[in-house]
Amino acid sequence: MLRLRATGWRAAPAVVLLAGLIGFASGRPAAADPVSLTQTYKCVFPIMEEDPLTVVVEADLPARVKVGEQIPAFRVTSVSKVSKAAATALRTVGGTTLEGVATADVTVHMPEGPLNIGLDNTIPKTPLPQPPADFEVTATGQAPALTFRQPGSVKIDVNSLLLTMTPRDATGAKTSLDTFETECTLDPADQNKTLHTVQVEPGTTDPTDPPDPVQLSFGIKGSSYIKAAKGSAPLTGGIDTRYDPDKGTFDADLGLDPTRGQFTFLGFLPVTADIAYEETGKTTGTLDTAGSLTSHSEMYVQLTGVSALGLPIGGGPNCGTVEPAKVDLASEGRFQPYKGGKLKGTYTLPGLKDCGGFNDMISTFTAGPGNTMDMDLTYEK
Repeated sequence: MLRLRATGWRAAPAVVLLAGLIGFASGRPAAADPVSLTQTYKCVFPIMEEDPLTVVVEADLPARVKVGEQIPAFRVTSVSKVSKAAATALRTVGGTTLEGVATADVTVHMPEGPLNIGLDNTIPKTPLPQPPADFEVTATGQAPALTFRQPGSVKIDVNSLLLTMTPRDATGAKTSLDTFETECTLDPADQNKTLHTVQVEPGTTDPTDPPDPVQLSFGIKGSSYIKAAKGSAPLTGGIDTRYDPDKGTFDADLGLDPTRGQFTFLGFLPVTADIAYEETGKTTGTLDTAGSLTSHSEMYVQLTGVSALGLPIGGGPNCGTVEPAKVDLASEGRFQPYKGGKLKGTYTLPGLKDCGGFNDMISTFTAGPGNTMDMDLTYEK
């Protein structure tokens, strides 16, 4: 679980930073040792004033690496000591357990330039003490792999904390507080922020060597709305990508599962269509350092069966668009290689052929522009 906010870096080291984000490198992994940082924060919780929070962050990190040597993706554990006052406030609204996500704002100060990471740590369901008392909350997460292409000192700082919390009552339902966010700032502000410092030493790897393409697979869930037919069909499937961070480009094999949609012809006639997709070539696209993704796919859309009021009126194994539909999608918000994201776009559905005696009618009520496709991509491997 990783949320990345790619801000504050210079353009020159973009290849290196992306290599770190998606977790590959030449060279063997570096040996690691336990490191720890204790910080105090000031947080504002609902129905109460500012309250102190003590957090202990622990991870395994090496003291030294060579240029081109990888620090693999590493586990991060944080233990937060929450006050009796916070427990009392949460109990007051009927809370018996607390769960959520603690997002740490982390800066990796590298010789190539700074890298800002929003690191998500999952907080499992934790009982609230009764009677109210101080209690501890343990959160775990995973930081991305890192690879450095210039020698020097690398400092890893923890700057602030954002808590997204959900208190639940004895039945498991949310309390009146629902899910709330609490921003926590260091108090005092000048306390130590450095979790660890890594010394990057010259190595045998040529820092100008581009990294190899990375293979990433995502599951797909979404829907496609057909404007002319005034209806939609669910989308499921998967996509296997090969990403070149040196160029910021990728190609992919897109596989959309057969689906069934509910539509309307003549403004009132309910129609059911069985739909299949046949990609004509590779999906291609770009992913930049800000997490903006664009993709282009071309596919034949087949209507293997069309029924009105439960009676077959067309379709079949040869029924499909006369030419491939061209689908251009773009990410909504930041797309994260090891998490996924949302894609959305519009496309024109070409006319149909070989759909039976009602081919022209079916084509009239399905073909045309203004159709939309929405996808949620979830990282699988």
